[in-house]
Amino acid sequence: MNGEEPEDTQSGANRKQEALDYFRAKGQMERAREVLRLFSAAKKAASIYPPNHEICINSFTAFMRSFNDYLAWREDFSLRIVGEEFFYEEKLMPRESILYYPLIGELKNKDIGGITIAAGLTPGEFVDFLYLLNLGAEELRDKGGLRRLMEERDVGNITLDEPGTWEEKSFEIKERDSAREEYFDAVDVIRELADQVMTDRRLSVSKANRVVGVMLNRVGENRSAVLGLATIKNYDEYTSFHSVNVLILSLALGSMLPLDRSSLMILGTGALLHDLGKITIPQSILNKTGPLTTQEWQMMQDHPVKGADILMAQPGVHPLSVMVAYEHHARYDLAGYPKVNRKERIGLFSRIVEVCDVYDAMTSARPYQKARTPDQAMRVLVKDMGTAFDPLMVKVFIDMMGLFPVGTLVRLATGEVAVIYEPGESDAMWPRVKVIRDPEGGAVEPRIVDLVYLKDKIGETGQAILEALHPASLGIDPQEYL
Repeated sequence: MNGEEPEDTQSGANRKQEALDYFRAKGQMERAREVLRLFSAAKKAASIYPPNHEICINSFTAFMRSFNDYLAWREDFSLRIVGEEFFYEEKLMPRESILYYPLIGELKNKDIGGITIAAGLTPGEFVDFLYLLNLGAEELRDKGGLRRLMEERDVGNITLDEPGTWEEKSFEIKERDSAREEYFDAVDVIRELADQVMTDRRLSVSKANRVVGVMLNRVGENRSAVLGLATIKNYDEYTSFHSVNVLILSLALGSMLPLDRSSLMILGTGALLHDLGKITIPQSILNKTGPLTTQEWQMMQDHPVKGADILMAQPGVHPLSVMVAYEHHARYDLAGYPKVNRKERIGLFSRIVEVCDVYDAMTSARPYQKARTPDQAMRVLVKDMGTAFDPLMVKVFIDMMGLFPVGTLVRLATGEVAVIYEPGESDAMWPRVKVIRDPEGGAVEPRIVDLVYLKDKIGETGQAILEALHPASLGIDPQEYL
């Protein structure tokens, strides 16, 4: 014996420490939520009743009791405002940001970017602060501002941050929200184009091109983050959301190839508008759960031709974009529809969109099919390489997405449930994930884990990810965690 602690004892101690750290973080967040809830309740009571009213006394007492309990975890309570949301310890409080949205607005209107409450807070200080905070914004300014009034009342254990103090902390959050807005803007454009098709009006091609340009910029800035947007699904508006998802996937795949921006714009327009012909098909057929009749199937097979006809009639649509609409179901081996003659292969852009179209369709729930998990869809693409799909495009697509793409819900070797957050830097089999459920299925405070650090626990040949899960079966929306 050399006096060193046995390895299994050491790893056991590490696991124990990790568990203690986890439960401490979870308990701290729950305490913080309770402090915020009781702060809001006390502020509301103070705005209605005098300080000696029973309701106020009870509210003040409940807050102080909760705050003192919280001090067992931290030396102070610090709440920050970033944009329109509350943050605690760098963590977004999404539920509280909605519940207390009026409070966020009021604090911002009174030039408050954050509040820190220190351990020495007395009940008297708290009561004085609440009644000062409840003064109108104009009255506060007329009296020299809230901070000056707090100094006069000797409220020293509560400090206020200036507006915007924490804005720089929110770059990733703001980028995510901005990208989501652009995604839904694109969905709105597809809805508008669909309405124009149904009413025989000229299409707003310029709006479609603008959407493509915006998404192309996003792909150039952060491909993996944009791919997370392509996990957004809408059962009731499948065609609109599917069109935007295919746009994102196609631009991301195209950007992996030696294509210039002009070519990617043409590809993107074709991808966004590839299913425009479906607008002419009755919803009763598109959503039919049983087998289609011969006539109904013929209508489905006609939608690429109708889509191409619609686009050909629009000035400003590039012929290669039209070709994407026409060929996206023709298959790599030309065995699909419509029949393509006098050429050996469908066009490159069509082959790109075909892979992306089928992948998004397979991973979306429809009235006639359950959604496949992303890894199941990948296996279908691999199985049909060389027949339905261009082998090179499938290989590049899998390299880009990984076997478990961003947004996939997975079970880890630890038993925990997580969402794929980012691809691995050097190995697609070891991505970064956001853990959201414990091994027993209980919700946890989301935390990011780099799976490469599990290698020493499961061995080089082991699997960090055991399986992909269906989000709907667990009532989880992965988008909430991206």
